[in-house]
Amino acid sequence: MPARISRAWRALRSGFGFASFGLMSVWLGAVWLPLRGRWDRGSLEPWRRAQRAIHRAYRGHIAFMEWVGLIEVRWIGAERLDAPGRKIVVANHPSLIDIEILITRLPQADCIMASAYVEQFWLRDAARAADYIPNDAGADVVRAAAQRLAEGRTLVVFPEGTRSPKGGLGRFQRGAAHIALETGLDLLPVRITVEPPMLLKGQKWYDVAPRHSVYTLHVGEPFVVKEHLDGGESPVMAARKVTTALRAWFERGGVDAEK
Repeated sequence: MPARISRAWRALRSGFGFASFGLMSVWLGAVWLPLRGRWDRGSLEPWRRAQRAIHRAYRGHIAFMEWVGLIEVRWIGAERLDAPGRKIVVANHPSLIDIEILITRLPQADCIMASAYVEQFWLRDAARAADYIPNDAGADVVRAAAQRLAEGRTLVVFPEGTRSPKGGLGRFQRGAAHIALETGLDLLPVRITVEPPMLLKGQKWYDVAPRHSVYTLHVGEPFVVKEHLDGGESPVMAARKVTTALRAWFERGGVDAEK
């Protein structure tokens, strides 16, 4: 197949995959979750039912994108995500579908999401049903996250707050560090790479590479917060030091740096 036709065909499949994500999100929030709520009343908490439904839907959508040849997903250290118990998962955010891929391994995940995403038409109903936490609530974000973790739940945080700039990392917000310090938990870092680039910040859905994109997710050893503190810091300084050290972990290549 000539290269131009091949790229056009890939762009068409990319557009279909992108559109199917929006339609799936609207269907989940506006149709499926309300119906399940009527059928399963009393059997599960509404947020748990919603998070499980999102997990299954994302698994199906990512499997579809792999089946049509748009992406390939590779995992390293995924068993650390599968381990039971409460955890704070922190990841970089190079691509639009990072959260989808992460949630394929997490049947229960409380997400801290940018408010702009929570309010988007195709995401808002599902995000509200899943009781996701908007990131613009200041100290209330830390309190809400700490409460979820006290209940034994899993929390997912993108410290950059939005997709990474092309070719690097964005500025890390200190929310994940504050939550770890508040709860006494360590962080579970996940370094995500995508090659060739796909759905980056500012990249159009039809800007596709000649071949499928490989998403590699390296789940590292727990990032032990106290190893980066001397014990005498104020809460603000402690969060700053932890955030700086966390960003350095990702800059060094994350899991690759452990080898």
